[in-house]
Amino acid sequence: MDGRNRRIAIFGGTFDPFHNGHLRMAVEVLEGLSPADLYLVPSAHPPHKPSWPMAAAEDRLAMASAAVAGIKGITVLDLELRREGPSYSLLTVREVSKGNPEADLLFLIGADAFAEITTWHRYRDLLAACDFLLLPRPGIAPEASFPPGILIEPEGNHCYNLPGCSYRLPGGRRLLCPVLPVLDISSRSIREKVRRGRSLRGLVPPEVERHITDHGLYRGDEGG
Repeated sequence: MDGRNRRIAIFGGTFDPFHNGHLRMAVEVLEGLSPADLYLVPSAHPPHKPSWPMAAAEDRLAMASAAVAGIKGITVLDLELRREGPSYSLLTVREVSKGNPEADLLFLIGADAFAEITTWHRYRDLLAACDFLLLPRPGIAPEASFPPGILIEPEGNHCYNLPGCSYRLPGGRRLLCPVLPVLDISSRSIREKVRRGRSLRGLVPPEVERHITDHGLYRGDEGG
């Protein structure tokens, strides 16, 4: 695959903790789109959750790394942990682009997050910086997550090798809305189960559960 045809997917998030829903989405994109690389990027200082106590960024990085260890094509990046200040997605996309100047970048984003993208740092620049792939949420149609005030135009039924539809964003970038299986799992519900002493079997990879137990995460009233 030459550089000009190389596609890189970026999957960022707090991953507090990384769970089987995250893992399944990553694998679906990896198998359905065949990117040269899929980068998991744990957020160090998410600007939209400044008052939410979280597990330390190093723990969240370790859990994501353990969960995908041995899966060819998925790499966990610590670039947001190495960068000072808020973890702005625009800076992450630009840093990945700088290291891969010939690649086509695809930013994976949850439907709930995309609905609020107009509150993100320099969101217009972000929408113009790469293509986007909408990760579905249970019971939410893709169009229901389109933020008001942004012109999003139907393009067709082309999501590479995945079923679904695509749209054009302002500036010409694409928004892919593939049909993907959705596991109704949330990090918040997992943290609550830990606080209540419930089993996490089937919700997180065994390596993540082991890290949570070994490091005593999520035992307090909130967060990690």
